[in-house]
Amino acid sequence: MGSSTEGSSLATPTIGESKVACRGGGCVEFGATVFTVTEGYEMAEVLEGGALRVLGSESFFDASTCTRKHFVDVPGKTEAMLLLMSVLEEHRRIVGIQRLF
Repeated sequence: MGSSTEGSSLATPTIGESKVACRGGGCVEFGATVFTVTEGYEMAEVLEGGALRVLGSESFFDASTCTRKHFVDVPGKTEAMLLLMSVLEEHRRIVGIQRLF
């Protein structure tokens, strides 16, 4: 069914992981934040220096679009956001982001 990641944690990517993902179109900028999908299919924020911060999310598979939809809590400087991110799992690629709150 869905997957869950509680809280946020910092993860150091494998050598060049974030750079390779971004060069291949695997990173998406939304506002001032850059997001990617980890090798474990988790949503992550790309931090300065290439480190990844895995973000808490709940997800479900949408058969009508063949994408996994992730509800992602993103902390902000003044307010938090709830985003709905659509991911093509076979390519580990974010194909859509919608701000819900």
